[in-house]
Amino acid sequence: MRIFKYWATASRVLQIDDFTQESTVYGGSDISIEHARKDAEQRLDKAAAKIQEKINRVFNNDPSYEVDIREEIIEKIDSNNIITRNRYGAQVLNSTDTMFIDVDSYKLSFMKIFFRRGKTNKDFMLAGIEKAAAKSVYSQLGFRIYETYKGYRILVSGFHYPVRSIETKSILKDFNGDRLYNYMCEKQNCYRARLTPKPNRVEQKLPRIIFPDRTYEQQNVLDKWLDEYRYKSQRYSTCNLVKEIGFISSTRVIEYHDRISKVNSNYPLA
Repeated sequence: MRIFKYWATASRVLQIDDFTQESTVYGGSDISIEHARKDAEQRLDKAAAKIQEKINRVFNNDPSYEVDIREEIIEKIDSNNIITRNRYGAQVLNSTDTMFIDVDSYKLSFMKIFFRRGKTNKDFMLAGIEKAAAKSVYSQLGFRIYETYKGYRILVSGFHYPVRSIETKSILKDFNGDRLYNYMCEKQNCYRARLTPKPNRVEQKLPRIIFPDRTYEQQNVLDKWLDEYRYKSQRYSTCNLVKEIGFISSTRVIEYHDRISKVNSNYPLA
């Protein structure tokens, strides 16, 4: 995953058929601004090579290409698990070694609609998750199932396949993972789990997150917004633990996720 402490831009006029266009890209580094600038230059070189057809594959289909997660780093649990602040101010866990699955919808068949007998969409989602978890192929894995505002979040324990592996894609499909979430996992080469409420769900206006290159005045505005956001979020949780299936070994990631998400608080979900 491409999450860095330092960010810098590189610009160049690129020739596209009979037109010229100035293009600017970001580069990142944990070492220095200069290293970030070199990274930006390398990414710009790739863009130029693509335009000139010096490479024969579409940029987004290049298996080595990762979409930047250009968000401010809040904390590092370890090198594989980094907490950032996203574009609307919430904290997000980005992980390359702990699998999260988002389940936000369930397509009901005509028969299930006809005979639903008071069951909600979340009831059907949970039943589908339990059915998938019971497959013999997953007998060595553990699943922590959390209820979210719209559906469920699944944390998979004992699973260490790379994010872009065939095995990962199979699990995401079996558990009916949200399509957009699955797509972004592959593009960003990591799993993401939002840890704090969406601002609109706690009656907080959306912020203007400027990063990088935030001015002193912009930082003051953000700090005031964050104070209000934290206050309004106190009695809300992001997800509640529903059940565990299989063996779950305690990890720093699970502890951090559960503590910040307030999974045992019984607060309203947001």
